[in-house]
Amino acid sequence: MTFLLDEGQTVCQSPVEMRGRRLSEVGMQLRSECHQGLGYWDYLFFIAIGFVIFSAGTVSAWVMGVLMVLYERYSKRKSEELGDEDDENMPIRNPGSSHGNGDLSKPSMQV
Repeated sequence: MTFLLDEGQTVCQSPVEMRGRRLSEVGMQLRSECHQGLGYWDYLFFIAIGFVIFSAGTVSAWVMGVLMVLYERYSKRKSEELGDEDDENMPIRNPGSSHGNGDLSKPSMQV
């Protein structure tokens, strides 16, 4: 597509069907013919990429959740094992005593 400056006006020289016409007359037609739009395969590609990104995010969030639960169980088990070793050296208290904070998870201690 070439344009020729003719006495202050821009005139089309190419394509052949627009030769000699002023650019202001053919501006919208040129824009619609020269503008590259998206085709069917482009939209299909965007949908596929979006689905892949969404799926990867969902799977990674699920995996991270599973790993966090497993780590929490592991750390809780380790702390209980260390706590059992410490309990062997401590004197045994009366389990029915209500002194101190107590274990609120027991039904008898809940209010």
